[in-house]
Amino acid sequence: MFLVTEDFKTFIKKYPITTIMVCLCSILTMITTFSGGYSIQNIIKFGGYEHSLVEKGEVWRLFTYAFMHGSYVHFFMNMTFLIILGRPLERAMGSVKFILFYLIAVLFTGMMINLFYTPNTVETGASGVGYAFLGMYLFITLFRKNMLFLDDRKFVMTFLGIGLLSSLIIPSTSLTGHLAGMFIGFIMTPIVINKKAKFQNTVNV
Repeated sequence: MFLVTEDFKTFIKKYPITTIMVCLCSILTMITTFSGGYSIQNIIKFGGYEHSLVEKGEVWRLFTYAFMHGSYVHFFMNMTFLIILGRPLERAMGSVKFILFYLIAVLFTGMMINLFYTPNTVETGASGVGYAFLGMYLFITLFRKNMLFLDDRKFVMTFLGIGLLSSLIIPSTSLTGHLAGMFIGFIMTPIVINKKAKFQNTVNV
């Protein structure tokens, strides 16, 4: 389920929202590169979250932070995250529900980062949305396991365990953003994913 098998043209047709979000992040990465690369100044300039600026009225940063990243490694990791985890959810929800969920996850995570901010830090990245995806898969694994193959459920739990561990041990990681994303994804799952939604044709419990 998580393996990408489509060619580029088919991928765009089947997963338009995932494609758009990855493209937006990629465009910002290219702009950042041509503007001198990743620096605190550029990260803030191109939409990164910074608490004092939000307090001064730049509330749009509670949204734009999710499309800017802190480094090339950060960017490539999060895009892999979105592509692997986002595709099956867009297929199961449909593109309209998927984009609404995506935007809610971005804004909720941004608000939680602002509420529990760490002084003198700049927050960026789509990982909050990635963890919202994981929150959805966690709900499905626990309460609707017939939707996923056993191997897929094992993958989800392994991915989640590694993600949470890295959130705790990597100093520059936004634990607040990750936990907030996971929370909103978990509680929204029964609202946006129908019990009859299809991830694959048959499931081995």
